Amino acid sequence: MVVSCVTALVMAVEVQATNESVAETLNTRPPVKWWRTNCPTNCSCYYAALPNSLHVVFSRKDLATVDCSNAGLTHSPTSLPNGTEVLIISNNFITKLAFLPPSTTLIHLDVSNNSIESLPRNPFAQYRQLHFLSLRRNKLTSLLNTVFYSVSNLASLDLSENQIQNLSAEVFMTLPHLKSLNLAQNSLVSVTAALFDNLHEVKELDMSYNQLITIEDTDFQGLVNLNLLNLSNNRIRNIGDIAFRALSNIIVLDLDHNQLQFVPRIPLQSLPEMKKLSLNGNPIHKLHDRDFDSLNIYSLSVSFMPNLEIVDSLAFTNLTSLTNIELHDNPRLIFIDPHAFSTTPLLKSLYFHNNQLTAISSRIIQYVPSVEQIHVYHNPLRCDCNAFWIREVIEEFRANNASRPYFNSSEFIKCDFPLNLTGVSIEDVGKEEFMRVCTPTSLPMFHENYTMDLGEELRLECHSYGVPEPTLTWLLPNGSEITTNNVKFGKFEIVHTCVLIIRQLTTTDSGLYGCKASNGVGFDISSTRITVTNKPVRLVLFNIGFDYISLSWNGTRHSSLISDYQLHYRKIRGDNEGTNTSLTDIKYRVILLGPQYRSYTVTNLNSNTEYEFCIVYVYDLELYKVDCEVFKTKSTVEFHNAIKKVVSEKIIAGVCTALGLIMAIVCMVTLVKKFRLHKDYETPYGCDDTDSVNIPLENVYQPLSTPMCSSKTSLLSVHKSHLDDY
Repeated sequence: MVVSCVTALVMAVEVQATNESVAETLNTRPPVKWWRTNCPTNCSCYYAALPNSLHVVFSRKDLATVDCSNAGLTHSPTSLPNGTEVLIISNNFITKLAFLPPSTTLIHLDVSNNSIESLPRNPFAQYRQLHFLSLRRNKLTSLLNTVFYSVSNLASLDLSENQIQNLSAEVFMTLPHLKSLNLAQNSLVSVTAALFDNLHEVKELDMSYNQLITIEDTDFQGLVNLNLLNLSNNRIRNIGDIAFRALSNIIVLDLDHNQLQFVPRIPLQSLPEMKKLSLNGNPIHKLHDRDFDSLNIYSLSVSFMPNLEIVDSLAFTNLTSLTNIELHDNPRLIFIDPHAFSTTPLLKSLYFHNNQLTAISSRIIQYVPSVEQIHVYHNPLRCDCNAFWIREVIEEFRANNASRPYFNSSEFIKCDFPLNLTGVSIEDVGKEEFMRVCTPTSLPMFHENYTMDLGEELRLECHSYGVPEPTLTWLLPNGSEITTNNVKFGKFEIVHTCVLIIRQLTTTDSGLYGCKASNGVGFDISSTRITVTNKPVRLVLFNIGFDYISLSWNGTRHSSLISDYQLHYRKIRGDNEGTNTSLTDIKYRVILLGPQYRSYTVTNLNSNTEYEFCIVYVYDLELYKVDCEVFKTKSTVEFHNAIKKVVSEKIIAGVCTALGLIMAIVCMVTLVKKFRLHKDYETPYGCDDTDSVNIPLENVYQPLSTPMCSSKTSLLSVHKSHLDDY
């Protein structure tokens, strides 16, 4: 079974190597023989040998090749010799493909490493037999839907190292026989819907070094025969649960160097034929229980992870085909649970080098007796009872020149503790210097203190190692100890002995919590201080009357958080109630608050009565009082007096002032109008007052021989004109 897996992987790798660039293969191989023909200027013509993997496509072992690479061309040759099968015009200065030379026999075209920014509608119309096309390392930003209309026989398409930002759904619709598609090193942010729907024969897809963020459920639904998918070096954070459902034939999946926070457990379960999985370089903090449950892989790589600290128990459950695991170069990895490999019966190679492991349990080789080699060099090991078994295995190898397992590069397995052995190779430390038993060491995965909000959930994780194997208990602030045997589900829960969960925190949960690792030799405690603070919400009096009280609140971080709150109120005492009235039987009235509320007015209250108001935080079914205040309504007498006082003084004064202003404005307007009318009578428009004083009065009734411009004569002239009309 393992042999068949290896064979499948080798075949996939061969396909990948073949499709990287057939042109490079043709260039690097010496020509079988020169092709004596009318070769284009600055080009070489020869018969190039084909790689063996291409013989399944072409029965002949060589192809008639016109090689114009590195010729300083700014455009393609204008013509080709008859029978040309391969045209290589890579590494030139070509900017357009508007005039490609015609050929009915061309099967391979390499235009890589030029300066092509765009392609015409159907540039390859004359190449109906084209099987291999490389446009790698140009300056393409987009592709027209019709660009590949005439090359339906295309088997390999390389569009890598361009600047493509998006692709329409129709661009590959006319390529039903495509086997290999390379879109690496572009600027793709997402996969266009239905982009791969017609690519049912594609075996290899490379989308590495793009800007992908999310893999949606329908992105790869047409790639039913895909064997190799490379999504490395993107920005992938999320993968849909059924995003890989159509990829039932995947053999190799590469998700290296993305932004995955967790192992995509559910999507991986859709890949029954997968043999190799790589998750290197993702910011995964922990490999959880059953993250890789029942996968059929035989090679797994989870290395170069900047945040990985813990490999949990049963992380590699039921990996019955796994033979090789790479778990190295994780700068924060401090603990690998020995139970992580308890159901990996064929595991042969463990790569644990270049981590921060201080101890490796001997139970790993007890659970996995098939292990043949272990790499643990360049780890800060404690050379005490925890590493004694490593020293014994190395000694056995020295004595018999063979051991199982075998520690590779044992000279680089060096001690970090105790101080007198720091930097010394473990194989140079005498067996008598190792203790056979030692006190436990606790490995806390928490900080020294935390400040939590009321109602939140607290999770504390802790691990340990030692010889004999220690047990873990949790210490509470009240001095009690809890374990998986005596904890009650509800507020407290312990998961796999190493994780303590406290739900619905209250202020009484504040205090010192500890993780205690103990065996028959001693114990070790790691602790953290938890401070639970009340919610930062306070009631503020907004307005008050004899039968209502208006309240507002402040301190919520987001307005939506108010949906987790309620307003409770109750009557404390009124006019005729004593100060010692019992409140035990007085129930709160509840007002549910939504995100639309920033204040609330409580009505129908009694006058001159004290009320207690509380803002209450709701978490699950628990209620927590955040802030309580007491306010007293006004009396009806005070309310009426206030009305009378306002009417008799303030309102009357205001009305009088307003009336006075209005009268003053009216008087001013009247005076202005009168002044304007009087001025119009004295000096009509177009007349000069200086002329009117020189006219004798006795000439008023005489016939007018000269025009007069006084005001009076102007009026008489007007009357006279009217009489003349009659």
